[in-house]
Amino acid sequence: MSRPGFLISLLAAFVLLPVFVPDLRAQTADDLFAADTLKEIRLVMSSRDLQQLRARYDENTYYAVDFEWQDMRIRNAAVRSRGAASRNPVKPGLQIHFDRFVTDQRLLGLDSLVLDNLWQDPSMLREHVAMAFFARMGEPAPRESFCRLYINNVFQGVYAIVEDVAQPFLTRTFTKSDGVLFEYKNVRHFTGEDLGDDLSAYKLLFEPRTHKKDADTVLYTPIRDLFREVNHADDAVWRERVEALIDLKQLVRYVAIEAFLAEPDGLLGFSGMNNFYLYRPSGTTRHRLIPWDKDLSFSGMDTPIMHEQEENELFRRAMAYDDLRELYFRKLEQCARSARSESWLLSTITTLASLIGDAAHDDTFKPITNQEFNRAVVSLKKFARQRSGYILQSVDTVRLAAK
Repeated sequence: MSRPGFLISLLAAFVLLPVFVPDLRAQTADDLFAADTLKEIRLVMSSRDLQQLRARYDENTYYAVDFEWQDMRIRNAAVRSRGAASRNPVKPGLQIHFDRFVTDQRLLGLDSLVLDNLWQDPSMLREHVAMAFFARMGEPAPRESFCRLYINNVFQGVYAIVEDVAQPFLTRTFTKSDGVLFEYKNVRHFTGEDLGDDLSAYKLLFEPRTHKKDADTVLYTPIRDLFREVNHADDAVWRERVEALIDLKQLVRYVAIEAFLAEPDGLLGFSGMNNFYLYRPSGTTRHRLIPWDKDLSFSGMDTPIMHEQEENELFRRAMAYDDLRELYFRKLEQCARSARSESWLLSTITTLASLIGDAAHDDTFKPITNQEFNRAVVSLKKFARQRSGYILQSVDTVRLAAK
């Protein structure tokens, strides 16, 4: 064959070969939090620092760590132990800050991330499903996904990747993201009573996550005023004054969602108010709630819809208004129908249980047996099948009794 003929044949062969085109699509935070895949996260840190993190798990000391996901490696990030009752040295909950040691360093636009150890939930699913339901019901909520976590190439078990409630979250979810964000700290039993004029009483409960350098008077005066007005005796002006300081309709919708989810440790929790963030947009004194830490949700299929409401002064007095009380019942009904629509709640639990099942069985650091994990998933599915019917019947019963 002549040389020109050989070249033509060679080119023809290449044309006929399948052409591999690599996927050059850039990963985004949406990909990281995509719920349909089990991620693999790898942390690399010095063995000495890892030993210290486990030994001093009750401290918030930061250690240098490299964070790896897919082809991305964020060097010299910061990691610390996190959690309250879930803190432990065996399977530590972890907080990652990408910009603590390197200014303005980000992972897909995120400055921080939580790796939840799922220590208090034998099904490992409650937190994820609860937050997905908040979002389904129209409330801004952290995004979550699951991962196999490795530290220095050693499998640590199944973790939830949780979007931190921080500035990037505010930018994603609110029109105004430059306001003041507070994380509620359950350091005392607080149910909305007036704590007096001293701002330090509220400073103990509400830790600023933004505007940390602002004066206490700027940060806490609106919160003090909120609970002062909540406890004001003059009902004729109560609603007007309180609505200037908190979105009462959002409060009622929020509590209704928690009630549907049978949340025992939320705004109307057994230990007082707990597990939420408070956000006050710039240019206003009006606050709203953001959910957090829902690994105790789905506590009982027959948890009453009016559970603990008389204990919380803010919600108790809000429910004295007919329109807010009716809004609460309508939101409960909406929750029940949405959960049952196309079996959303049951199918979500089933899909996620299948996604993490093998990894959960391989997780030797979890505080439960595989049999206990399986039973917890079955229990969660039972809740999904029965809760909507219970809620709808309960709302009908309460309405009928009020006539």
